[in-house]
Amino acid sequence: MLLPILLVVSSLTANAASGKGVLIITSYNPDTQSMASTLSSFVDEYEKHGGNSDAIVVESLNCLAYSEAKTWKERMGAILSKHRGDATPGIVVVLGQEAWSAFLSQDNPEFRKLPVLCGMVSRNTILTPPDSVSLDTWMPVSMDVMKDFPDFNIVGGYVYQYRLFENIALAKKLFPFMRELVFLSDNSFGGVSMQAMVKSEMKKYPEYSFSFLDGRVESLVEVSHRISNLSPHCVLLCGTWRVGPSDDFVLKSTTYVLRDANPVLPAFSVSSIGLGHWALGGYIPDYHNLGEGLARQSLEYLQSGGKAAIGLRLVGNKYVFDSQRIDMLEVDESLLPEGTEIINRTPTLWDEYENEIIAVGLVILCLLGSLVVSAIYIRRIRKYRNMLEEQSRELAKAKDAAEQASAMKTNFIQNINHEIRTPLNAIVGFAQVFANANTGPMKKYASIIERNSNDLLKLIGDVVELSNLDAGDFKDTPQPVVMSELCRVALRQVESKINDDVEFVLIPPVDDRPRLMYRHMVELVVVNLLHNAFKFTISGTVTLHCDVLPGEKKMRVSVTDTGYGIPADKHEVIFERFTKLDEFKQGGGLGLAICRAVAKRIDATVTIDPDYTTGSKFIFIFPLLD
Repeated sequence: MLLPILLVVSSLTANAASGKGVLIITSYNPDTQSMASTLSSFVDEYEKHGGNSDAIVVESLNCLAYSEAKTWKERMGAILSKHRGDATPGIVVVLGQEAWSAFLSQDNPEFRKLPVLCGMVSRNTILTPPDSVSLDTWMPVSMDVMKDFPDFNIVGGYVYQYRLFENIALAKKLFPFMRELVFLSDNSFGGVSMQAMVKSEMKKYPEYSFSFLDGRVESLVEVSHRISNLSPHCVLLCGTWRVGPSDDFVLKSTTYVLRDANPVLPAFSVSSIGLGHWALGGYIPDYHNLGEGLARQSLEYLQSGGKAAIGLRLVGNKYVFDSQRIDMLEVDESLLPEGTEIINRTPTLWDEYENEIIAVGLVILCLLGSLVVSAIYIRRIRKYRNMLEEQSRELAKAKDAAEQASAMKTNFIQNINHEIRTPLNAIVGFAQVFANANTGPMKKYASIIERNSNDLLKLIGDVVELSNLDAGDFKDTPQPVVMSELCRVALRQVESKINDDVEFVLIPPVDDRPRLMYRHMVELVVVNLLHNAFKFTISGTVTLHCDVLPGEKKMRVSVTDTGYGIPADKHEVIFERFTKLDEFKQGGGLGLAICRAVAKRIDATVTIDPDYTTGSKFIFIFPLLD
């Protein structure tokens, strides 16, 4: 499918191709998949190294069968004639044996001067047949591309070598009884070209009798019959077997038929035909995609302005043998050339199940390791369990002691609270009387006594409240509360902290009707927030704003001041117990900790507004229970 697509694309870009572009001419032979892969690799590599793929034009001879070989020369001439003048390519790339022979058959000197690269072709080639010959009996002369075409401008390319010498030497070494050689070829241009090469080379081996199985005139049945009657001193050389006498493509399975006609006949492959099931082995070209190499040669030639000395390059060969045929024909494998590639070798247990064996081994190792680790851990677990049981007993004792100590602490605080509050209340009371009855310095001193006594009472109250919260003794029941009244009650409790230069603003809810809430706990939070605001505001405003959150059964209380403010990195720290940002201010650092503890008790929140920067803004949101 890929090759027709490439041809369509190339035809669309032909008009855009410059005269210094690349003209690729393909045989479009039966091996279309290989041809398409070569073209695709050529274009990719050409673009990769800076070439413009729009300057590539692909033409095809559409060589369908050997029977039309007499027309190929004319087709090639027609293609080359299309690309003259301004459309003359900078270089021509010919792919396939048929197209290559058609190019080398051109008589026009102008065409012979065109710089050309070749690929997917044999070093030994033939020219296209003249009109006067019969294709069935035509015996062309084999020609060497590297020697016999000096009047052509062959600047580079890649050629395969079908090495008869090495294959005959192998046959002689492995089968010393050999006296006769038979060459198999089919009804294709490549088959005729190989047959011509063998007839040219056979003169070098007068000690052997040569005969030919020619697919041009012999059918599968006839060839099979002849093979079955070959003598025990005969060795078969397989050239090509793809096309029958009627230009029909034979199936690959037909070579199995030929093999079974004489299973013990030693067969060597010159071109890879029959390898893997019939041929014992052979010295064959190392076939691979030549598109990238041809693209690099094309760019090198064009970029050098036609001065690059590239030259034809021979594609290497390799020895390949079939392990099953080696066993069948009882060939001594030690006689094979060094570096031979063995195919169809019966895999050993390790070769066949390498991954599975490794996996099973790893599983067994893991299981053994797991057993060892498990034994170690079981022993340690027993040891640690005994230690934990002992520690649990000790912790239980410590817990009991801690609970007793906590209860004693709570009782002590509650008892001492009464004992301290009574004399302090007396001091505060007499200080107020003394302050009201005197003027001047004595009144000032009385006010100091009163203020500090109130601070001490507040501190003691905070300790008691926090102790009750910790002990779970803090009890409160929901009751209807008018929020504005609660705020005024809270304000009266902190009046002593209000400086003369501070203005208090109360913004009650719009709908200030009684709401069901935990009155004492809400009041405790509001008092502490107001106390905190007045303590750190020397002048300015303290605003207490209450509103019901729309769509929610929650009340939001915000206390906003214009005091010192709280650094952003301290917004959570100040809710910890005994935390004071100003060590010179009165207080024990418990007020905000009480707020957070109370809020947690009633499913509420107390936070600082991070966006307010002209002081501090605390936001208390608590649920309404009605």
